[in-house]
Amino acid sequence: MRPRIFISLLLAASAGAALGKGSLENPKPGDYVSGIGTIYGWNCDASQIEIQIDDGGRIPVPYGSQRGDTNKACGDIDNGFVTQYNFGLLSNGEHRIRLYVDDKKETDRTFHVSNLGKPYLRGLQGSALAPGFPDDEHDITLTWSESTQNFQISKIEPAGNYPLPDFNGIWRVKDSIGDVLFQTTAGYRNGKPWLTATLLDLDFNALQMFSGELKGKKAIIEDEYSSFDTVFELELTKPSEIEMTVISCEPAASCNINAGEVYLFVRQDGK
Repeated sequence: MRPRIFISLLLAASAGAALGKGSLENPKPGDYVSGIGTIYGWNCDASQIEIQIDDGGRIPVPYGSQRGDTNKACGDIDNGFVTQYNFGLLSNGEHRIRLYVDDKKETDRTFHVSNLGKPYLRGLQGSALAPGFPDDEHDITLTWSESTQNFQISKIEPAGNYPLPDFNGIWRVKDSIGDVLFQTTAGYRNGKPWLTATLLDLDFNALQMFSGELKGKKAIIEDEYSSFDTVFELELTKPSEIEMTVISCEPAASCNINAGEVYLFVRQDGK
């Protein structure tokens, strides 16, 4: 008789453990969130699920959605809970979320909010490129979605197929008494958008080559081969104009340009 009692106790303990099984899956500890997102997870057996953000009031969360992946842990599948939340209502920085199951605190963790300063933004449009994601063979385009107040994946394509800014061309310094030309070419290096620039100083018959990673319409380019350590920032401000800012030039005694100086280059190839 004792073995049967022992087995009965084991079964009762196992059932009790199943009742307490569950997880708050989103947001995870330390996550960065923005826009209108979801708070979700699962619990094997609950009458009421609630969440609390910081020190605000508890918010009831719908419970009982089907989660086939919980069948092994719970013995059934109606264990999911999920609710939408506008994280734009929160200030930028760290916040706390607590999960209550049948009035008992089950989870207490922090996460981070990054938003654009208003709970709901209207009329915005924009997209951004994420090269080399989710792997080196692909690039994705992210497009702003007003309904979710966030960027969503709008395009996935083979790496290197997205258009680059039209940097390609020959440029001359505007209103300069000297004769300096830049020839620029936008392409790819190791799967990254890359800008190569050749500077030709016709007054001194000097040639220098620079290159650097393209980020949007800007690139920080560095001297590749000469003894000078020169760094510029190039920005395509108009289809026919490039603004060049001197970041540094070493050795200073041999440079005829200074950090902080800005030069305007105008297109010479008729585009």
